[in-house]
This record gives sequence, C-alpha cells and structure tokens, in this order.
Amino acid sequence: MTNIQKQRLLHSTSRWAFAILRFIILFGLAFIILQPIITKFLLSCMSPSDLLDNRVNTVPKNWSLYYWQVAWKGLDLGSTVPNTIFLSLSVSLLQVVSSVLVGYGLARFRFKLNKFFFIWVLLIMLVPIQTISTAQYLNFVYFNLGFVTVNLTNTFIPMWLMAFGCTGIKQGLYIYLLKEQFAAIPNELDEAACIDGAGVWQTFTRVMLPNARTTILTVLLFSISWQWTDDIYSGLYYPNTPILANTLESVSIRINNAYDVTGTLISRCAATLIIMVPLLILFAFCQKYLVQSISTSGLSNG
Repeated sequence: MTNIQKQRLLHSTSRWAFAILRFIILFGLAFIILQPIITKFLLSCMSPSDLLDNRVNTVPKNWSLYYWQVAWKGLDLGSTVPNTIFLSLSVSLLQVVSSVLVGYGLARFRFKLNKFFFIWVLLIMLVPIQTISTAQYLNFVYFNLGFVTVNLTNTFIPMWLMAFGCTGIKQGLYIYLLKEQFAAIPNELDEAACIDGAGVWQTFTRVMLPNARTTILTVLLFSISWQWTDDIYSGLYYPNTPILANTLESVSIRINNAYDVTGTLISRCAATLIIMVPLLILFAFCQKYLVQSISTSGLSNG
C-alpha cells in the first residue's frame, strides 16, 4: 500500500469516526432532552388499571385518555388561558423594552460605571431567585407610596414592576444577549446616521432596532416561554389567580372516593404536556428566527 493510499484510508477512517462520534453526541443530547417528555406522555396514556399492574412500568398496557380528560378539566382552560396569555404578553413586552434600552446603553455608550453596571447584570443572571425572593416579597407586601403603604400581592403589578426594572425572570440573560448584539453592530452605521442628520433616538429606532430584530424576537420568545411556565413567582405573588401554573398544582383526582396520589401525579404529567403545546407551536413557527439570532449574535463568537 502506497503512502497516498494510506493517507486516503486514514482520512476516510477519521471522517467516519468523527461522523459516528457526532451522531452519538447528538443522539445523546436529543435523548436527554426528549426522554422526560416521552416518559410523561407514556405515563399520561396509562389507564387506572395499569397503576395496579406490577408488570406495567412506563409503557401502558391499556392505552387510555382518562388522565388527559382529568387534566383537561382540572386546568380549567376557559379562565386560565386568557389570564396566562395576558400576563405572559404584558410581562414579556415590558421585559423586552427595558432590556433593549439597558442593553443598548451598555453596548453603545461609554461612561465611567459601564463595567460596574454590566457586572450587576451578570449578578442578576447568576443569583438564584430563591436568594432574593423573600426580600422582594416583603417590599411588595409593604410597598411604600409616600405616606401610604399598600399591598401589591394578588395582582400582576409586582411582575410588571420587576420586568420594567430589569429584575424579572431571566432578565439578566436578555440584557446580556441584547448587549452583545448591539455591540456587534459596526460603528460605521452610527457615523453614517450622524452624517445624515439623525439624532440619538433616530439612530436607535431606525438603525439599531432593525439590525437587532432577530435577537429581540428571540428574547421575546424566551420571555414568553419562561413566564408561561413560571410557578415560583406565580405561587408567591398571586397564588389565587387562575393561571396555568397555579392550576397545575391543584390538579387532582378522586377514584372511588379515595385520594389517589399516583393517579394525581400522572394527571399532572398530562396537564404539563397540555401546557407545553402552545409553546411548542410557537417555537415551531419561530425556530428559524432563533437559529438566525444565535448565529448572528455575540454567542457565536464567544
């Protein structure tokens, strides 16, 4: 065998080995992501008799929609879906507006405390919610308006205030993504807009926002999805408000007038999948914008 043939064989072998390794990694990642969803789906398709059968583990023996019907009734979609849509959209829009303004300011303006404020953005992103939730809750319970103290709980106002104040759910991540996107836009565009007579606001609205629209859409989608499934703030500030996250905790069943813990857990699996359906549809239509945003943002260079 000649040296050229050995090199070709080595190249072909390494290419096949890399392809197999890539397949194993992608398959493993896909399995890790999809395995909980598939397990929940199989469990929710069990019949009550399967719960009493020791031979049934994950795959149903008698396929049934019984727990789906229980979950559908327990979620009370007629009242919870409109409230969840209103809350998710209103909070997400406020988060996008405030995150765009802060991200643009950190990326395009140079001032002494620029890095200091960016560190605080990273802290917002890294500090767990549980660490500051008690202090936030007390501030909203005893919200001071001059000489009047009001209780803002059992309303959506705390979520709106946190979203506008850049301390909402995952908002540090949104500011970071937008900052990197605005920083990646060439400075020549600012200079060209200035030469054409555009001011700061016109440059921001007519030049910067159009160039960052894919990242803005990505942030909006992330915000909607996290707000849609949030059960921490919803259980803290408005536990009695009929939204999907709160109703999920109350999904339960009774069989033969006896509380069935296992059946309740399975009905919650079905309820979780029902809640996920709108998000799956949303991401199915908008996935190309997510891919485009990731490929053109600062993440691709990090």
